[in-house]
Amino acid sequence: MPKRLRIFCDFDGTIAKRDVGNLVFCHFGSESHWWGLVELWRQGRLEGREMWGRQAEVMRLTEAELDAFVAPLAIDDSFAALAGFAQVNRIPLTIVSDGMDAYIARILTAHGFGDLPLRSNRMVLAPGGAVRVEFPWHGQGCGRCANCKGLHVRRERRPGETTVYIGDGLSDVCGAREADIVFAKKQLLEWCRENNREHIPFTSFATIHDHLRVLLER
Repeated sequence: MPKRLRIFCDFDGTIAKRDVGNLVFCHFGSESHWWGLVELWRQGRLEGREMWGRQAEVMRLTEAELDAFVAPLAIDDSFAALAGFAQVNRIPLTIVSDGMDAYIARILTAHGFGDLPLRSNRMVLAPGGAVRVEFPWHGQGCGRCANCKGLHVRRERRPGETTVYIGDGLSDVCGAREADIVFAKKQLLEWCRENNREHIPFTSFATIHDHLRVLLER
């Protein structure tokens, strides 16, 4: 009998070719302020919720400005094949992100993937350009990330399933710890190697597609 799979996939730098959160927060806020906050988070001196919240305080952004900014941003061309494979084989595919729904949902919808479940933080754009960030999953996971991805793997996996995690950054570590199979690149790849976490390196979703197809057929 084929294995039952469940896929969790990061967005920024994984589905999206660039880290859109960094682009948005730098362009509409203070770039130097943002990278200072990110460094404090990397050092463990600042939790994710405070990092996002402190940057939002110095931002001004309207709905129309965000629409125009994200419109040209591309996603990985090979993601469509993986999403199609998951749909045909009835494999749940969930997007998990420690970023913000406002830009993620816009980009996914623009590329035809707006129906995929999304677990992320929330960005509310108020009249006049004020930005408010909300964290519906905070306090339920590791405490370091505003939206702990490992929480969603634990919550949504079902008995008998093989869970697959796909990511590229340090905020993906908790998700990678919880999953059965990990596809990693960039900082997540380095972490897996340094911590002897079994993983499969990838640069394209085609690699993931091929591995999962073989797994189902085995």
